[in-house]
Parts: sequence; structure tokens; C-alpha cells
Amino acid sequence: MAIENVLMMNVVGKIDYVDHFAKDIFLFNDVQIVDAMNEIDTGRFTLPVCEENLRELLGFAQLVPGESMVDEKLFIQKLEKLNELYDNQLTLDFSGLSQKDLDLGEVLRKADRYKDYLNAEFENLGMAEERLKAVNTSLEAYGYIKDVDVPMEELNGMEYFSYTIGSVSKDNAARLKRIYNTVTSIVFHVGDTKNEEVFMILSPKDLEVETNRILKALGFKETPGYDAAYTQTPAEIIAALEAEKRELEEAIERNGELLKKHRKENQKEANEVFSILTLYANLNIIKKYMAFSESNFYFSGWVSKRDRAKLEKIAANYPDMIVMFSEPDAANKAPTKMKNNWVFKPFESLVKMYGVPAYNELDPTPFLSITYLFCFGFMFGDVGQGLVLLLAGIILGRRGVQLGHVLTRMACSSVIFGFIYGSVFGNETLLPALWVKPFDNINTMLVTAVVLGVIMLLVAYVYSIINKLRQHDIKEGVFGKNGIAGFALYLSILLCALSAAGIIPGMKAAVLPLAVLCVVLVVLVLLREPIVNAMHKRALYDTSAGDYYVESGFELFEMLLAMFSNTLSFVRVGAFALTHVGLFMAFETLSEMVGGGFGGILVLVLGNLLVIVLEGLIDFIQCLRLQFYELFSKYYKGDGEEFVSVTSELNQTI
Repeated sequence: MAIENVLMMNVVGKIDYVDHFAKDIFLFNDVQIVDAMNEIDTGRFTLPVCEENLRELLGFAQLVPGESMVDEKLFIQKLEKLNELYDNQLTLDFSGLSQKDLDLGEVLRKADRYKDYLNAEFENLGMAEERLKAVNTSLEAYGYIKDVDVPMEELNGMEYFSYTIGSVSKDNAARLKRIYNTVTSIVFHVGDTKNEEVFMILSPKDLEVETNRILKALGFKETPGYDAAYTQTPAEIIAALEAEKRELEEAIERNGELLKKHRKENQKEANEVFSILTLYANLNIIKKYMAFSESNFYFSGWVSKRDRAKLEKIAANYPDMIVMFSEPDAANKAPTKMKNNWVFKPFESLVKMYGVPAYNELDPTPFLSITYLFCFGFMFGDVGQGLVLLLAGIILGRRGVQLGHVLTRMACSSVIFGFIYGSVFGNETLLPALWVKPFDNINTMLVTAVVLGVIMLLVAYVYSIINKLRQHDIKEGVFGKNGIAGFALYLSILLCALSAAGIIPGMKAAVLPLAVLCVVLVVLVLLREPIVNAMHKRALYDTSAGDYYVESGFELFEMLLAMFSNTLSFVRVGAFALTHVGLFMAFETLSEMVGGGFGGILVLVLGNLLVIVLEGLIDFIQCLRLQFYELFSKYYKGDGEEFVSVTSELNQTI
């Protein structure tokens, strides 16, 4: 449950092996490929100067980027066509790729053969479907004027009049009816749709401009589907179109069945071709990140430290391959590879909403997961409603919705707290409470929420201290408002307040020493910059002393206010737990008011649905707010770059 250690892997190999090595990297997958040319240009890709590396060192002088040497477009075009012919049903077979020696020429010939074999049926099917759409459009259009017993040839050939058929919205249709007397045309209402009404406008050609102006102002849209090639009466045209429609539907069904049969017959081999084409498209993309000399290729990528031995074993298969690993440093910012168990893994999506942790930061996912689940369960504790959420989460998760997996864990927390409160679908009489009934113990709920909030804030301070010290930031890690001094100040203020209020017995005498300690710590936070600068024998202030103390004074005020507000913010956790119960009590009252029976049951069911959807969403947002504003703001920056594996990178490229 941490951020994995990564290494930069630099490889120099013979150009004869580049395809095989790129294939190994593609199948290994867990590598973030990096532009090798850039690594060489910035001096991070270096070779030991020795006789054995002389040829490779000389190659640095004649390097060219892989982007200028390879092109994946041919493979991608064939992939897209093949996938189109198979209705996007082809899948990538990693295991098959790893076991075969590949003959690219034969694969390309097979891809062309499938294209030629299926393309005629596919295109016939496509043309028939397009024609069917056009026929249906024309049927709808001529249907509006089916009672006009005049050949379309005569209508289209009128010498002094022109006509148009189109639709306007219901509101504009009412406006059109109101201005019939001022319209320079004859208007026939010929039909309507769900939202519009259809009119036939017959206008003198001399007044056509004026008519078009009025129609444009009404938002008139011409109805598509009329064709000058149709010369018979509308009824005769409709009969001919109906006959053509039946023929097209039969042709589509026939071609569809034939295409389906041929797809099935060749599915296995087509999948192989698809996998190999995908591989070669990806190999070329991988090679675009490489650099090349006359005899060598140069590859760079981030890898997990735990995978070092596996990658060295892969490299050992290639004669004279040089593999070097180096630790990340400030000049070579490492990506963040998060590593969490199956319980916490889904919550990474919530962390990434705020930002990806930096490589030298603690991963906040475990802390967020535990506190998030606790707060949600505390606010939304109900066995029955939790089980409904669990079912919804399982369904969403199986459909590939990442938040569905988060929802299943939230639901489990809700069920657990439901047993703690003794609540089932809002009813608190079916189960005994393992702890308290929230509405019967309001003060207990609110105080418990604040106490738990204080504990979370203290843990957030610890996270902040560790993060700052790992980054060698002494000023903020030791003397900062979220460092050791800030942590001690928050703890001292808490103890001082609790002692003064008599909540901690026998601590009255400690109030004055604690108050003095608070003042000392405030001064320490105020003077953190000059103290650290003096330790490093630098000028005491980065700006003028006056500017520093004005800015730091406001920052101190904000810090003390935040300590108070952050602590009280957790009251909302208890308040929402009480709201959850209170809202259902209102629905129980409504159920009694309608006299019970079926009506009462319906009110309770609808009440539960409203609570699950509306309050569940509100509690989800409130938990997220507490994490982002009260906790993350103390210890988490989230300015890292996520580790992107080979296939993820390639999927974004293709």
C-alpha cells in the first residue's frame, strides 16, 4: 500500500533485434516508454567510456529519432478496415502472440484477402442500409401529401406557382395560423409530428421572396425526401417505395446472414491476423520512441524496481545488449506507480480527481479509503439501504464503471453501521443497536464526530510531516504550519481548551504552561524562514523584513482560523447521521397520515428510494469535501505524473 520504487532503464542493442525486443517490451507491458532521443540529448542516457562500448559511443554522433524511420499508418488502416468488417468483434490475443514467430508478409496478404472476401458483401449491405434510410425518409415525406391526386410531375412543372413542404414548431404553427391573412401564399396543414406541425406552402413565383422571408422568421424547415425523379401521384410513389422497401429489407437480411456466416467461418484466423497487425502497429509506435544509429537502437523507459531481474533476463536473450538502470533524481522526475490492495485500489480514482501523488509523496489512498468509508458509514448507516447500494455497485462495477467498485465498499460500510445503529430501511425496531440509536443520543453523535475528526486531522499532520521531511523541506516539515511545530501547536491548543473546560480531570494547573507553549510555537511558525535561513547561513529574509512579517501575520491568522474551522467541520458527519434518521421519521409520519395500508407502504418505499439516491449522493459529496478541503489541504499536493504502461500509452496513440 505505497508508491512503487521505479528505475530508469536505458538499453542499447543491435538493430537486428529491434523488432523482437520491442515485442518483448509490448508483451511485458509494465514499462512506461520514454523518448530515448530526449534522454540522450539531456545527458541522462550515458554509457561508460570503455573499449567494449566504443561502437555504441560512436553511434551517439549519428543518431536519428525513431519517428523519422517508422510509420504505423499502414497497419492502423488495415486494422480499422478489418475491425469494421468484423463489426468490432475482434480481440487481441496476448498469449497467442507470445508463442508464435510472425511472418509479417503473410499476415498482410491475409488481411487483404479478408478485405476482398468480405468487402463486397459488407459494401452491398451498407449500400442497402443507406438506400433503406432514404426510402423511409421519402415514405414519410410523401405520406404527408398522399391524398393529393395530382402527379408530382405536374406540381413540379407549374409555371406561375411554386410549392414547398416543411415543418415549424407547435408555437410557431400557432403564429402562422394567426397571420394567415398577411401571408402571400396558400397554406395547407398536411400533418404533424411529436413536436412540430407540417405545412404545404403554395406561393406565386413573383412573391416567393416575401414568402421565404416570413417562413424563415417562423423557423420553417423543409421536409427531406422529395425527389424530382418521382413523377407519379403521391399514392403511386408510396406504393412503389413500399415495394422497394420490402426488397431492400430482404436484401439486407440475406446479405447480413451471409456476412455473419463468413465472419464465423474465419473468426479464429481473423483474430490472429488482427492480433498480429495490432502488434506491428504497436511495435512501430514503440520504435518511434527509440533512437537509432547505423547498427544500434537506443531505448529508454521507466520500470518497477521489483521487475529489474525480469527485464535483465529478457535482455540476456540478445547478444551484446547493454542494459543500464538508474535511480530517479531531481533532474529526472519519476512517474508515480501506485500500488494498493484490492480493498483500497478503487479509491485511487478519487485520489486522482485531486491529483496524482508525486513520486516522493506518501500515497494517501489507504488513509482516504479508511476515513472515507468510516465517514460515509457513520452518516448513512442502514442495513437495508446499504444492501441496495451494494447491489447497484456490483451492477455498475460489472459494466466497467470504476465508481461502482467504490460504491460497493461504501455500501458495506453502510451495512456495518446499520447494525451498529440497529437500522433497517429506516426502521429502528427490528434490530437492537450495537452502540446507540442516533436520534436518541444526539450529543453523543456530534461529540463522537468531532473527536474522530480531530484524530483524522492529527494523522493528516503526521502525513504532512513525513512528506515534507522526505522532500528535505526543513522549513515546512519542522517549523511550518503543517509541520512538527504546527502539529504541536494544534495538540497544545486542544489540551489547553480541554483542560480549561475541565474535560480532562486534574489538568487545570497545566493551562498556563500549555498557553505559554502555544505562544512559543506560534512565534516559531512565524519565524520559520529566518530560522532556516540562519541555519544555512543565508540572508534572513527572501524579501524585505516588513513584507515577510505582514504576509506571515496574515498566514498565522489563517492557520489558527483553519485549525478551528477544520475541527468543527467534522460536526457535519454527526449532523448528517441525524438528518438520515430524521428524514425517514418524516416519511414514517407521512405514511401514518395517509392511513397506512398500501398507501403507507408506497410512501415508505418512495421515501427509501429518495433517501438512497438523494441523501446517498449528498453524503458521498460531503465525504469527498472533508477529504479534499480539511485533510488533503494539510498534507497532499498531488502534482505527480501517473505511470503509464505500454498498452495504455499505445491505446492513446492509436
